[in-house]
Amino acid sequence: MQFRSYVTALALGAGLSVSSFSFAQVTGKVTLDGKAPEMKTIDMSGVKECADQHADPVTEETVVADDKGGLKNVVVSLKKEEGQEVPSDAPKSAAVLDQKGCQYVPHVVACMVGQEFDIRNDDPFLHNVHSLAQVNPVFNFAQPNKDPGKKTDSPKAEETYKVKCDVHPWMLAWVRVLDNPFFATTGDDGSYKIEGPKLADGEYTFVAWHEKYGDSEPQKVTVKDGKAEANFTFKESGAQANPIDTGVKLASDTTKTMHCPACEKKAADTKTAKAE
Repeated sequence: MQFRSYVTALALGAGLSVSSFSFAQVTGKVTLDGKAPEMKTIDMSGVKECADQHADPVTEETVVADDKGGLKNVVVSLKKEEGQEVPSDAPKSAAVLDQKGCQYVPHVVACMVGQEFDIRNDDPFLHNVHSLAQVNPVFNFAQPNKDPGKKTDSPKAEETYKVKCDVHPWMLAWVRVLDNPFFATTGDDGSYKIEGPKLADGEYTFVAWHEKYGDSEPQKVTVKDGKAEANFTFKESGAQANPIDTGVKLASDTTKTMHCPACEKKAADTKTAKAE
């Protein structure tokens, strides 16, 4: 992490050992108990520019688990209890949502209230980025070409919401906004690592969230010398029965491309301006 490297350099420059500085390091793994449902294949054949980006079939990312049940795309975070004080400065680096091969990367973005939030486009063609936030600033704009990063308004409150593309209806991402900097998203094997300012020794509550399985039971964790371990398990049978309908179409719903007239006009205007 850039922040950690910076502090390390300061320590060495001052003749101090790196061990003089302590960081929180909460680690663990999230596991799916049960067989992961088979994900639908996304049919991009109707949009050549998208299909050309992939040599192999692409599947939906609602549930992604390895052969040992390690569950990807789970956000694990500290849940502040009433009256509890923890370091609360937002991360200095921006949270980033990218678009690659007509998919949002990552599928789940965790960020903090007040943190910068950038939207990138790695595809050399049009995307529309439309957030479905209810309490945070809504963004809905076109990115006609590659874009190294467009800043959006920083989130103002805790919320979990979807982001969709009005041009490619299968594109879907989740954003989970938290009120403290102690969070991380699980990787391919279901593991995670939360790093940040040191937490004082004591008992803290951590929770895990997954788009299909919802919130886990809160777990009490004892932190000592800034370190702790918290593992979570979701039961496949515990999937939420009635997810909120936000109008996002998955591959299992449709393969027809939706159109965004305003986006297409902006893209056409951009091309005309470049030609001139």
